[in-house]
Amino acid sequence: MTSTNDQNNGADESERRKALAERLQILGQSFSTEIALFQQAAAASYGLSISDMKTLSALLLEGSMSAGQIAQRLSLTTGAVTSVIDRLERQDFVRRSPDASDRRKVIVNVNHQRLETINNVYLAMGEAFDRLYATYTVEQLEFLAQYQQAAIELTRQEIANLARDVAKRDAKREEKRR
Repeated sequence: MTSTNDQNNGADESERRKALAERLQILGQSFSTEIALFQQAAAASYGLSISDMKTLSALLLEGSMSAGQIAQRLSLTTGAVTSVIDRLERQDFVRRSPDASDRRKVIVNVNHQRLETINNVYLAMGEAFDRLYATYTVEQLEFLAQYQQAAIELTRQEIANLARDVAKRDAKREEKRR
């Protein structure tokens, strides 16, 4: 038989869990906004748009891609990707090269030499996070890394779900127009 005290503790823990989950949602939204604003400021410091910067980031993290792969990865139209690649190429951040296996395709490669010549505005942010990470134990960092990886995967899945919903909606609109 459970005591009233145990029931109260369970209710207290449930309330605390709910409050923490709500706080994490709000903090996540706030963090996302601040990161987006930093990304926008960083992009502007290089004379780039946020789409340009995200393209460059994807290429740096994931490797060279075709224009079609970039469009799919960043949920951009092929026309938008062409404009992004043109802007990045004009500033010598990327180079186009023919795809060895399909001459109709172009592969976009990061110009690492160009990146080495510019002021890296991300270094200060990286150093600030290094100082923050130094305040945590190895176990806490492992948890944070696990959480971050899970959050990335969850976000990618939700992006895919949203893209499917938008495609269905657009298909229905197109069907009604006919």
